[in-house]
Amino acid sequence: MDYHIHSTYSVDSRMSMEEACLSAIQAGVIEIAFTDHIDIDWPDTAVPPFDVGMLDKYFEDIEKMQDKFKGQLVIKKGIEIGLQPHILDECADIVQSYPFDFVIASVHLVGGVDPYLGGFYQGKTKEETYEEYYEEILRLITSFDQFNVLGHLDYIKRYSPFPVEKNDHLLGISLIDEILKTLIDKGKGLEVNTSGYRHVSETPMPHPDIIKRYRDLGGKIITLGSDAHTPEHVAFRLETALKEIKRSGFDALTSFTGMQPEFIIIP
Repeated sequence: MDYHIHSTYSVDSRMSMEEACLSAIQAGVIEIAFTDHIDIDWPDTAVPPFDVGMLDKYFEDIEKMQDKFKGQLVIKKGIEIGLQPHILDECADIVQSYPFDFVIASVHLVGGVDPYLGGFYQGKTKEETYEEYYEEILRLITSFDQFNVLGHLDYIKRYSPFPVEKNDHLLGISLIDEILKTLIDKGKGLEVNTSGYRHVSETPMPHPDIIKRYRDLGGKIITLGSDAHTPEHVAFRLETALKEIKRSGFDALTSFTGMQPEFIIIP
């Protein structure tokens, strides 16, 4: 299953829904979720975001794909919603107003600044930047309930200008533990995002040690996604990540219908 796929509804994607479906089938995937970005109040006004006004058309297009590929591929209606402190009520209204199967909660901005941008790191140590990012995640998921899994927990490592080191996944570990415990207490899950294998660290997001930590703390809900924005990245190294998930103590992945989990035994 590939539960993190972006079509051209996401401004940073270059892949149509049909291309994504064909790539998934070719890769032997049996189930996908389209999880296009909604990032309300995105600071870069030059980039027109996928907004709420497009959701009806988004659902129509997913339904067309469901009809077209019926019997070949299970296709779920998902979203990746970007959280910020001042928009949580609006995010909750969106999720409650539409028939989503699956919702990823992600943090792409800290204090209105994307860690993609170099300014986020100026005047800070590597550890300070990681801790600031994790503190924001913890604040947001503590206050927000309308989601199924937390997306790419260590997203910050994608863009950090600091040299990559073997133990970067231990930066802010006490905060990571609090994040994992909060997810477990709220009945929420953790995404394993294979785009990390395309990073110089060559590890999924989060690191396998963090996946195991989530399991050891009592976590049960885990999804697997490529974060694909182009056809060649659909299903990217899912099998590698699946082995890490099994090594971490999980015997099942989670699929969602109507935001309700179903556990699928890993062969």
